[in-house]
Amino acid sequence: MTCPRKATLADYPELMSFLNGIFKIRMDLDYSHIYKPTGKDMANNIVAIEDGKIVSCVGIFPMTFVCGDVRLRVGGIGGVSTNPEYRNRGLMTKLMNKAMELMKRRNYDISILWGDRLRYARFGYENAGRHYTFNLDRRHVLPGIPPGAEIRPLSMAGDDLRRIARLYRQWHLRVERSPAKLSSVFARHTYETWVWRKGKAFAYMTIKGVGADRDLIESGGEPEGLDSLLSFLFDKYELENLAGTIPYCRSPYVPFVINHSSGWGIGFSRRVRGEMVKILDLASLLRRFAGQIGQKARGLGLKGSLTLEMTDSAQFATLHFGKRTTISEKRTAPILSLSDTDMVRLIFGTIPPSHSQQLDKSFHSLDAIFPLDFYVPRLDWV
Repeated sequence: MTCPRKATLADYPELMSFLNGIFKIRMDLDYSHIYKPTGKDMANNIVAIEDGKIVSCVGIFPMTFVCGDVRLRVGGIGGVSTNPEYRNRGLMTKLMNKAMELMKRRNYDISILWGDRLRYARFGYENAGRHYTFNLDRRHVLPGIPPGAEIRPLSMAGDDLRRIARLYRQWHLRVERSPAKLSSVFARHTYETWVWRKGKAFAYMTIKGVGADRDLIESGGEPEGLDSLLSFLFDKYELENLAGTIPYCRSPYVPFVINHSSGWGIGFSRRVRGEMVKILDLASLLRRFAGQIGQKARGLGLKGSLTLEMTDSAQFATLHFGKRTTISEKRTAPILSLSDTDMVRLIFGTIPPSHSQQLDKSFHSLDAIFPLDFYVPRLDWV
């Protein structure tokens, strides 16, 4: 095998053909927001070459998570694949290790991917994140569209995207979208977006699926418009229900969803797959969340210090609680030592840390601090 290298613009036709064949879908259409025929976009992919052809690939796609007042630098891993004739030769391991080396060099705080939990646990990835899940039922959808309202497909021209961007930025948990990225995620081939307008009022809904089996991917806007869009979509596609997720945070859309749902709850996995996180830089991650951690710690009256240690990657960082929570890289007792995957569950898990790990009672106060929350809208998956 040649040394793993970045893909180039000249590799675009071959790489798309390779990925389309492995995943049995049109990656260049379904994931058009990350696979673009430009040198910059192609350089996000690491490829292995054997016998003069691409035989394995791993993509690193930059993302910025917005978690309230926190911005996280994230490396999204996607397109992990190997030609079946070249499997069991360690190609994926070599490319994943190369990807992790590059992400650390680029100062990413965490990495995220979607896939088989046990397959990626050996690289330090673990299930993470939580959100509201819901199932909208036809019986709870108001019929009809009010006079004077218009429902039509999203227009990539005009001000539809600008209106969507304004609504999207109201979510405290999201992935940052530049104007170019906003256009590219809404141009994805297998998603369709409908907009409702009535005078200056606006709403939108994005769905995915075929026939009567569809998911609600994203929505926002006036409640009257959301009601009308639901009525329209249920009638158009003869739906009985529509499932989806929304961020786990305060929002006017949470009561709307609950009031229209036959069932709702809190979970981490989606119908398709759940997120898995790897912590690349523990100290940087905690510094970014120091404000949120400190606010919770002050509410508990916590004082003193606590060192968190990741045993697999030999990382550690110390939380110093007081009027202001600070982070240092000096070990101070007590020390909580966990494996890399257990640390992900502590910081970003779905449930309080003591529920999923054997923690000494002296650490049970961490249940009121962790987990921390983030959310990756499905349009932004890689």
